[in-house]
Amino acid sequence: MKRPNGFDRGAEPPRPEPEPLPRGQNATPVGDRGAQAAENALGDDSVWRARLSRATRRTSPAGSTADGDEAETLDAQQADAIDDTADDAPLAPTVDLSDVRAARGSSVEGVSPADEHPTVDLSALEQRKSSVLDRFRGDDEDAVRVAERRLAKAAKQRKQQERRERRRFSAESRGRRRQWIIVISAVAALMLFVGAGVFTPLMAVREVQVVGAKSVDAAAVQAALNRFDGTPLALVDDAEVHRALEPFPLIQRYAVERVPPHTLVVKIEERVPVISVPGADGVSLYDAAGVLLGSVKDAPAGVPTGEGALTDLGSAAFRSASRALRDMPVDLRKQITTATATSAQDVTFTLDSGITVLWGEADDSRRKAVVLQSILTSLAGQPITRIDVSSTEAPVYE
Repeated sequence: MKRPNGFDRGAEPPRPEPEPLPRGQNATPVGDRGAQAAENALGDDSVWRARLSRATRRTSPAGSTADGDEAETLDAQQADAIDDTADDAPLAPTVDLSDVRAARGSSVEGVSPADEHPTVDLSALEQRKSSVLDRFRGDDEDAVRVAERRLAKAAKQRKQQERRERRRFSAESRGRRRQWIIVISAVAALMLFVGAGVFTPLMAVREVQVVGAKSVDAAAVQAALNRFDGTPLALVDDAEVHRALEPFPLIQRYAVERVPPHTLVVKIEERVPVISVPGADGVSLYDAAGVLLGSVKDAPAGVPTGEGALTDLGSAAFRSASRALRDMPVDLRKQITTATATSAQDVTFTLDSGITVLWGEADDSRRKAVVLQSILTSLAGQPITRIDVSSTEAPVYE
């Protein structure tokens, strides 16, 4: 069986074979094309050398010299020793060397075997192989450099994005910090203002004003409030103001205002006498709550004299009549001279014109006052003795 060794063993014309090369040298086909084919078929150096030696041994002429025979014998032994290893090695692709053989057949006589079979320097092959590997490695290095450049570009973009995010968050944090500073400053200023007003004499009371005093002596009220001079406005106690105004029964209600930096204003509302009750010492004046406002010899205008059950300050008739007088207009009250009642539902007033007015109970007194004034105006000059306004929807007059 024919051994597949990469050489085409087809029929060829007999030709003189070159002498074997000295030991340590290698032979290769002539021409760049054969060298390139041998380099491409090169898988293992030892296998390639074994096959080359075996081919040289088989093609050597019968009339070789003794040195050639000895070299051939040694090369054959080396080839046989490596043959077993070569058989196990992977086979190289088949190379067509017909062109090389054609070139050998056309060589002229006088050409030395060394010229016909030039020596191939394995170091050059190694260099060419290394150059190919370096070229592939260069491509890899170029890809690595491209990847590195992309990575550096991505890192730069990431840093730029982080820088933009830091600027954005820094602006937001500065805005929030500015707001907090404003709020804290406002609170601190308010606390400082309150502290200065409470604990320092910068906003102490230096002036007291009394507003609304008519029957009450305003000078006496102001003298009673002088106890608060030098007291900070924020520390003026309403309970202390109440105790200062208790000796004045004519004051029904009051209000305290603190006007910075040094003014204390007291607004008072006096009690209004609505009923007078005759007594041993004159006429006693009472308001709607039954509080004694004072005593006079004659009842003033607008304070009718109470008769019947109205002399009892704790009765329902007194409370109903006093409420009706309190709620009606002052002009109408000044026309009433006497008031009488036996119960809370039959309060009756007598006008200075002699007309008797049946008022009824104290509810809806303002509307009753309007109806009464309308009747008096429309019937002025007519002889009327009695008007009933207890029912505002159906008033009656006689």
